Amino acid sequence: MVALASIGGIVSGMLRGPLVAAGDGLWPLSWVSWPVVGWVINFRRPGNRIGTVCLTIGAVQGLAFAIQSMVLDVSSTAAAWMELAYTVLGVVPWLAILWLLVTFPTGGYAGRMERFLGRAVIALTVWAMIGFVISPAPLADTGLENPLARPSLSALAVIATDSGFFLVIALGLAAIIGLFIRYARSIGVERQQFRWLIFGASAFVLIAAAGQFLPEGSSGELIWLLGGGAIPISIGVAVARYRLYEIDRIISRTVSYVLVIGLLAAVLMGALSLLTLVLPAESPLAVAGSTLAAAALFNPVRKRVHDAIDRRFNRSRYDAQRVLEELSASMRGQIDPETVRREWVGAVVRTMQPASLAVWVRERT
Repeated sequence: MVALASIGGIVSGMLRGPLVAAGDGLWPLSWVSWPVVGWVINFRRPGNRIGTVCLTIGAVQGLAFAIQSMVLDVSSTAAAWMELAYTVLGVVPWLAILWLLVTFPTGGYAGRMERFLGRAVIALTVWAMIGFVISPAPLADTGLENPLARPSLSALAVIATDSGFFLVIALGLAAIIGLFIRYARSIGVERQQFRWLIFGASAFVLIAAAGQFLPEGSSGELIWLLGGGAIPISIGVAVARYRLYEIDRIISRTVSYVLVIGLLAAVLMGALSLLTLVLPAESPLAVAGSTLAAAALFNPVRKRVHDAIDRRFNRSRYDAQRVLEELSASMRGQIDPETVRREWVGAVVRTMQPASLAVWVRERT
């Protein structure tokens, strides 16, 4: 029910309100995946707090969008209070995402540094909400005065300004650094979980960066906005552990098709440029010839690029012998049954990449 209500609020924000009037009506779509992922994680891993936080992000953002969708239909007094409400609520999801980075993948603090950062995120969230409540600056969407503004406390409201936003950036960088430190120390299943999150975050950054170069109002704007779903979806896969060990293949295929498309685009443009030297400008024959050349090269280029990328990103297909040697070395002198089981399972997954794996241990009577 919470997930459905969150999606309803997000959809209402997409269809009505200041975002639509400003031409940003597609922005709420990038938040739809959060409540869905939260519900899936809570269903598959009910003890993991990551799912609850994802669901909270969707619920709070959905409520904010629902309130925002009605702000243009009420009196100015009510509109000021409503905008203040959804502005304060809008602080929570962003800082909750930082908390997810600090506590990923278990939903708990792995050490003292994570505990410090987690508490700093919570404190900064409270401070930011208070800062927006008492900020003397006019409200952004309606231009109305903040009904709870306290100019005498403007120093406390600095967090709601661009200057205070640098604190959020600094805390975010610290959370990302901590994430990479935990990734470097991780092994087995946990390492694969980190790789999924890093892949999702990288995909979002690349999509968002590409969207900046597309013209306003183009369909490309929808592409990079929807790219916001890459992070929650990768979190959902990692925490729910659904097809967890396919990350290597996904990375290799993603990189492969990006390279193939780039190479074929270069071939298409090069062939078109050469053909236009001997044929009339904008000749249909030149366009058809360059297109046929790119189409003929597709399968050979795809195969060669796939093989090259697999050797770099999906080396378990090629390094089975090396994996077995490493397993033999790590097992030498090992007497802990749980460690033996974990290492053996890791070796089987890296070499065979099964869809599922179970271990049956016979207890000696």
